[in-house]
Amino acid sequence: MNAINTLNNSAFYDAIEISHLVYEKGDDGLMMACKIQKNSKEYYTNISISFSQFNQIISKLLQKGIDIYDDLSIHLFQSNRAVSEVNLSSINGAHVTLNNFSLMSNAA
Repeated sequence: MNAINTLNNSAFYDAIEISHLVYEKGDDGLMMACKIQKNSKEYYTNISISFSQFNQIISKLLQKGIDIYDDLSIHLFQSNRAVSEVNLSSINGAHVTLNNFSLMSNAA
């Protein structure tokens, strides 16, 4: 297992496997726990993503036939807790993997 100290959100990745999403009430984005594959190497990291990047991920999932937006919305944004976390395996039955992936802009 390799670690990433600094991660460029605009970089292109061979694949990204998202395991958890975390939202803290009042934040302007989410934290995403994931495994990144780039140049035949795997890296485990957390990435801050903006809501627009979150919508980009949801759009890519819909293109793959995975519709988990309502479940994520209920667990993350409609919770009364100050910090909400979702394990994607509990919603989707597995971590979510996107191939040929890039986040276009950094979270604010």
